[in-house]
Amino acid sequence: MSSQPAVISVIGSLNVDLVTRTPRVPVAGETLTSESFSIGFGGKGANQAVACARLSRTQKQADTGEASDVEVRMVGAVGDDEFAGGFLKSLQKDGLKTDGVKVLKGKKTGVAVIIVETGTGENRIMFCPGANYDVEETDLVDDDAGVALFQLELPLKVVLHNMKMARDKGVETIINPAPAIPLPEEAYQGLSHLIVNETEASILSGVENPTSWNEVAAIFIARGVKNVIITLGGEGVYYQTEKQQSQSLPGQMVPARKVKVIDTTAAGDTFVGAYSVAVARWKAMSRGADFDLAAAIEHANRAASLTVQKAGAQSSIPWVDEMATS
Repeated sequence: MSSQPAVISVIGSLNVDLVTRTPRVPVAGETLTSESFSIGFGGKGANQAVACARLSRTQKQADTGEASDVEVRMVGAVGDDEFAGGFLKSLQKDGLKTDGVKVLKGKKTGVAVIIVETGTGENRIMFCPGANYDVEETDLVDDDAGVALFQLELPLKVVLHNMKMARDKGVETIINPAPAIPLPEEAYQGLSHLIVNETEASILSGVENPTSWNEVAAIFIARGVKNVIITLGGEGVYYQTEKQQSQSLPGQMVPARKVKVIDTTAAGDTFVGAYSVAVARWKAMSRGADFDLAAAIEHANRAASLTVQKAGAQSSIPWVDEMATS
C-alpha cells in the first residue's frame, strides 16, 4: 500500500438544509401542518464529500483523527453567517479537510429548502445558492489529487474551467451533473466518469423519453466519456464503457437492493461518494489494472441502500463500518 493517501478533491456546493417532513405536499393556497422541521448541513458537493469521507474510514478513525488511505478535501464557499462555523466543524468531524472552503465576508451560506413526503420518502428541493455562486473561476484542483469530483451547484464556468484543469493534470475526473442542464461538448471530452439519473440522462443527451439506455450511453461516449453510469432508482444501475461499446457490447445492469425507503435525500450523493472512493483507490493502486466498474457500482448501490433507510441528508450517510455489518 502507498504511504501517501489517495486524494479526492470535491469541488462543489455547501448548503444548509431546512427540512420539513409532511404526509403530503400542500396544494396552491393551502396551509398544512407538517410533522416535523429540522436544520442540517447539505449541498450536493458537501454531501458527496461527506460520503467520500465516511465510506473511506470508520467513525472511530474520524473521531480520533486517525489517518485513512483516502484523504477527502472539500473546496467551495460559505457565507460569514450563523451557519458557517458549525458547518465547517461538522465536515471536519467527519474527517474532511476544509482548507479549501472560503468564508466570504458579507455573503450568505447557500440554503436548500427540502420537503419530504413521509408516505413515499420522495423529496422536493428549492435551492438558493448564496456564497456558492461567488466561487471564483480559478484553478481549484490540487496537483496531488487523484480524483476531482464535480456537480452543477456552482457557477457553470467554474465547473467547466476546473474540469479542464483536472484533465490537464491527469486527475481522474467525475461529474454528477445535477441540477441538470445541457452541457457544452467540451465538458465531455476526455471525461472519465459521468454519473446521471434517468432525468439527467434525458436532459443531457437530448433524448426525450428514452427507450434504450444503450442509445443514450452511445451519445455520451461519442462525445468523449469513458464510463457512463445511469442510476435508475428501484430498477438498479445501468453502465456502459467506451471499451465495451468499441467491441459492440451492450451496456449492463446492476440490480437495486430491496429495502424499506424512509427518505431518498442524499441517496444519489452517497452512491457518487462510494463510487469516487473506489476510483481513488484504483487510481492510487492500479499499476495498470483495469478499473472494476461493476464492483464499484455494486458497492455504491449498497451504500445508497443504507442511506434511504434513514431520514436526513448528511446524517443518513453510512460509515464504512456500517457497510461491513449491513
